[in-house]
Amino acid sequence: MHLRRAPTKRKRGRLRTFLLYLVAIVLLSYAGLQRLPWFKALSPTPTPTPSADYYHATATLLRAAGDLSGAIEAYDRALALTPNDPDLLTERALLLILRERFPAAIESARAALAVRPNYSTALAAIAQALDWEGNLDAALDYARNAVRADDSDAYAYAVLSEVLTDRGDLNEAWRAAEEALELDPELGMAHRNQGYLLQRLGRYDDAIEAYLRAAELDPGLFLYYVNIGYTYLGMQQPDQALEYFEMATGKDPKSPMALQALGRALLVAGRSADAIAALEEAVAADPEHMRAHADLGAAYYSRLNYEKAIPYLQRAIELGSQSATTYAQLGLCLAYTEQCSLATPILQRALELDPESAGARRGLEVCPP
Repeated sequence: MHLRRAPTKRKRGRLRTFLLYLVAIVLLSYAGLQRLPWFKALSPTPTPTPSADYYHATATLLRAAGDLSGAIEAYDRALALTPNDPDLLTERALLLILRERFPAAIESARAALAVRPNYSTALAAIAQALDWEGNLDAALDYARNAVRADDSDAYAYAVLSEVLTDRGDLNEAWRAAEEALELDPELGMAHRNQGYLLQRLGRYDDAIEAYLRAAELDPGLFLYYVNIGYTYLGMQQPDQALEYFEMATGKDPKSPMALQALGRALLVAGRSADAIAALEEAVAADPEHMRAHADLGAAYYSRLNYEKAIPYLQRAIELGSQSATTYAQLGLCLAYTEQCSLATPILQRALELDPESAGARRGLEVCPP
């Protein structure tokens, strides 16, 4: 075996000098090239811009983890890069519904339909948004169109079941719910909407079982825990209801729906101070959440803090509340703070909504017409 002789000290010095000259030439050449426009155009960006697929994948992961706010933001970023993607637009609409941002959800789903007419899931998204808004006739039209557009879309049948349940067409609602589950037994929303129908039928234990199955399939979503909480309230079991409402806010601390449900349950339990804290978070999360404003006003009303209750009750009515209780509480607050000129028409409106309203009658005794 031949061993290569180590370089002498002189040779090592020459080698070092040659390398220094070589590095200097490269650096000077690079500096000169950087001044050329064509070279600048070829230079890589320090941090490459993520693609729409990257943001879509991020949104999917955040949705699965229950971070709906983060998921919606990721969809917005994806759509900034591919604004006419019907799937992105529709998936975004479904999350906006869960945030109770119904006009924005409908707009997003309609943008999807402009690109892909008769897209069944987009039609179903509009139906669900309209249903949650209380526009049941229009919701039914969209839900029926959704299943006509694609009779293999389990989500469309699940939404049709929910709309029919809200309309009181319970036999047809049951058939739609069964169809949804047959098409996709792993769809959480199909189990949830069957649970919603079972709850409407007074089959509370079965409803809870269906909601728990939905939560098992889709564990990150707060909605199922809210549904279980309301079912326990219907069963006159407030402690269990509070447990599930707290689980819902744990799943999604920014959900106005979950926070409002927790606040209402705390108010029913007589824990008005805790209710106010939860409801203030709900209002902060969504300044246009009608029920959160109404319940926060009711919480302050229960503590006889009429001055603080008034703006929240007024805002609930501005946002569309047609609750006789909200009108009566606002009228009473105004009456008790000696604002009878404002209180009287509000109390009269409460009686129009509910002729048996004891609160409205009591207010009109304080402020007779």
